[in-house]
Amino acid sequence: MARTIAEIQDEILIEKNKQSSLNGLTKSKTAIWQLWINIVATAIWVHEKIVEKNALISRPHTLNWYREQALNFHYGIPLNPDSGKAMSLIWKEGSYQFDTTGLTESEIEDSKIIKHCAVSEIDLGTVLDPKKEPEEIFSDFFHNKVGVVFIKVATVKDDKISRIDVPNELFAFKEYIAKIKDAGNQVYITSDQGDSLKLSLNVYIDPLTLFINPKDIEYYQLKSLNRLLKADEQAKLDKYEEDLLEDPLDPRNGSLILSNTVFPVLDAVKDHLKNIEFNGAFVKTYLVDSVQKAQGVKIPILSKVETLWATNPSDQPESLKDVTNIEYFIPSAGYFDMDALQVEVNYIPYTFYRDKQ
Repeated sequence: MARTIAEIQDEILIEKNKQSSLNGLTKSKTAIWQLWINIVATAIWVHEKIVEKNALISRPHTLNWYREQALNFHYGIPLNPDSGKAMSLIWKEGSYQFDTTGLTESEIEDSKIIKHCAVSEIDLGTVLDPKKEPEEIFSDFFHNKVGVVFIKVATVKDDKISRIDVPNELFAFKEYIAKIKDAGNQVYITSDQGDSLKLSLNVYIDPLTLFINPKDIEYYQLKSLNRLLKADEQAKLDKYEEDLLEDPLDPRNGSLILSNTVFPVLDAVKDHLKNIEFNGAFVKTYLVDSVQKAQGVKIPILSKVETLWATNPSDQPESLKDVTNIEYFIPSAGYFDMDALQVEVNYIPYTFYRDKQ
């Protein structure tokens, strides 16, 4: 921000006092040298204001700039409910700004409907085929050949990330970006329902800490086998699954023995997913690390990962895509739908210590 004339004058006087040869100058306020300080300070102030304005106008619009503008978007709240006057976007000091005159701090924050935003530069193929299979990206070089600015946005509802599902809100945001963006830039904006995610885990647990009904142990063990089952094993598993219709698995399995309302493995999975930053990568190793820290867990094994971008309710439901062989990927919507999350856990007692006795 440009200095005031008084600040510039003070700095000139400080430098003047350092020069012993100028000590003989009169202290009169009408002295000619005092007038020249004022003239020079004013000229410097005008110069700094011009430079400041030019800097605002010529500021490079980086990807981070687009993100800042998105998070600063206001969905018009009347300045005065009785007047019906909506918040307007005005050109001020070299940039577009929202006129928030008359609004309180809380009203200003409430009008910012964009709570999460991620901006990247993507290739044209991604724009034309946004629902392609999840994949690992080893280098952004191969995905940044075309200058298309890709903006993913989301809001928060009931303390959960959610898409902007009010049509006019997203339309207004797109119009706002179209108005402030650099001329000639292509901008692609999405706000989608969170991706579906299904996780399958085999977790060896401490039976002294976590509850497991003995009648369910063999079923969990058969389900956890990562190979083709033998004929007798498959027959046993089929019989178990048939019996589950009348005698389901004990709902307390996996809970703390001291508190059957606390499920450490499930809680660890949900906490980990909630803490992934918007448009951040789901990393299998990081999830396993989080589960490993849960109370009563000895060995967590993530056996299968399935995901799918969200579809409209009217669309034909699609099968989840098996992405187990991918170490990490970014959800298409930028986040996962926690309400649609499926976690299947095979709880197996950790008894390997007996081999050493």
